Amino acid sequence: MLKIRQFLKKVDWKMVGVILVAIILRLALTPTIFHGDIIAQAGWGKWIFDNGIKGFYENNVWIYVWPNQPPLISLLYSWGFEIYAQINTGLILLGDFIARNRLGASYMPWLYTFIVWWGTEMFSDTPFKVGQLISMKLWPIAADFVLAYIIFVIVKKATDVKKAKLVTVVYLLSPFVWYESGMWGQHDQLGLIFLLLAFMAMVSERYSFWSPLLMMTSILLKPTALFFGPLLFWVGMKNKTVFLKMMAGSVLALAEYYWITRIFSDYSFVSFSVSLKNQMFVKGEIMTWANTFNLWRVITGYITDYKNIFLGLTLKTWGYVMFVPIYLLGLKISQKRDWWSVLKAMFVVGFGGWMTMVTMHDRYLFPAVVLGLILSSKETRLWKYWVVMSVIFWINMYNGWWTPKFMDWLRYILTFDNEMDGMVPKILSMVNVWLMVRMFGIVRKDKKSL
Repeated sequence: MLKIRQFLKKVDWKMVGVILVAIILRLALTPTIFHGDIIAQAGWGKWIFDNGIKGFYENNVWIYVWPNQPPLISLLYSWGFEIYAQINTGLILLGDFIARNRLGASYMPWLYTFIVWWGTEMFSDTPFKVGQLISMKLWPIAADFVLAYIIFVIVKKATDVKKAKLVTVVYLLSPFVWYESGMWGQHDQLGLIFLLLAFMAMVSERYSFWSPLLMMTSILLKPTALFFGPLLFWVGMKNKTVFLKMMAGSVLALAEYYWITRIFSDYSFVSFSVSLKNQMFVKGEIMTWANTFNLWRVITGYITDYKNIFLGLTLKTWGYVMFVPIYLLGLKISQKRDWWSVLKAMFVVGFGGWMTMVTMHDRYLFPAVVLGLILSSKETRLWKYWVVMSVIFWINMYNGWWTPKFMDWLRYILTFDNEMDGMVPKILSMVNVWLMVRMFGIVRKDKKSL
């Protein structure tokens, strides 16, 4: 009993309160709206749940969209249906137990109303139940809190416990975070978790063997991790010991990918890989920007073909050309290969790649926004710029989806002059360009690293 009292005295109840508020907020948002993306993802998840993994990518009959996400995230979509099944069974058993044992069922009609609502089809033209679509959002919501803990650990090591708690609270309550998980149901948090762990492992000589496996897992969850592949290799060249461990770990990473291909398909390793690449990256999107407040939105119009030629090069090639010096800046910043300089480089690569490369979507900026928050804990001059960056990122995700409805006033502002290619998003894109230049100028300055 004494130990329990001592433990309770040590608990930071303010932090517990924040976490509870963050959880309740996200859960309350889950049934409010469902993006078209989550309907398509539910279609993929239900197919795997009903038919098994094998042949998923080869199936050619889809009600919504052909699968264009990597294997591990597709598996996660199907596990969302398993979560629903378990919760649904538990609710039914609970309701039955209360009724059979006369425990006051008539006093809790809300419970039975909830059970019926949980198993009701959400839309007349889809087979998905309310509970199934909500269950799919539970993965990114859980990832929010795992990522929050990783942020806490990183910032605590860089600064102190007080600042680590503050940054963690900012992350958990920031609109762009709960908007992406609780409302939209996207999974960028999951990919970033394994991406950060991969770099943490590589910087640590002791665990560098596991870094390629973690990186492969991140890619198989969210392909945006590919941006950071060359940087991870560069960090792995820190010394001979780390390099050899990285090479050995790469064999394990390839084994993971090979195993994934075998459980998903009977096609040959090469055939499946080529087909998967085409399904993920060749989506018919040949425009310079896709609802993205980046450099291309400033200089090109809506649905500008990235195959257009400018000074002998396609606009897509120009994107790579502009990205190269930014990547070199990231490599230069991380030349010490210590943890803090690597975080800076990751921020530069993530922000710079999103700003300059074509066919970027709004959500692809998520890693850079989170990394910017982490860096702001120590590089305090970044803080005011990060706040603006995160708000614009949130607005960018709202743009085009126009949810929630009470923000219609913002919609009118964003669509002023032109529904798809108005001047307000272009102004915000120019602000993002300015933020990138300003923030890069701050992070490239050499300070004592960790």
